[in-house]
Amino acid sequence: MKTQNITGQSTEQKVQNRLRKEGFETEKPRQDIGVDLDVWLPVNPERKVYVQVKGRGKTQKNKRYRWFQIRTTKKQRDDAVKAGLPVSEAWQKKVDLCDFFVLVSEKYEEHWIFPSAIIHEIVNLNKSKHGKRKDNISGKQVEMDLDIKHDEKPLTQIYESYKDNFALIKEKLNGV
Repeated sequence: MKTQNITGQSTEQKVQNRLRKEGFETEKPRQDIGVDLDVWLPVNPERKVYVQVKGRGKTQKNKRYRWFQIRTTKKQRDDAVKAGLPVSEAWQKKVDLCDFFVLVSEKYEEHWIFPSAIIHEIVNLNKSKHGKRKDNISGKQVEMDLDIKHDEKPLTQIYESYKDNFALIKEKLNGV
């Protein structure tokens, strides 16, 4: 099994365990359409949010431990173009499937809980640094590097209120 797959399974399990510890119920959706977990509170099982988990392992050759990617399939790219988006923006359709993304940096034991609207911001901030990469232009993937700087501040500092903030999910489920 590829290291990437092992990290994906490991971080997804970590997120699921953490969510349960925080009082949520979780399950994997029956069909894989880009959502990793359905999440709800036991007091209101009808109201769910959809979560995508992205992980970064403890050892990286490039020493980048907060650099995540959203990958798209050929079908997702084709569907984006049919919907009038440039192929390089196919990631947007995938992001919009979820209410939250949980980005897990295993090395730093961090969980970054971002609503999908903030993922759009982070991707757009990363375009100045990574937008000219071949896989970004072709729409195969897009970057979310939390260690880049914007206005001289690292994104980890700009978005620090999202670090380990599982309360955001609870607020959404409670309609706050």
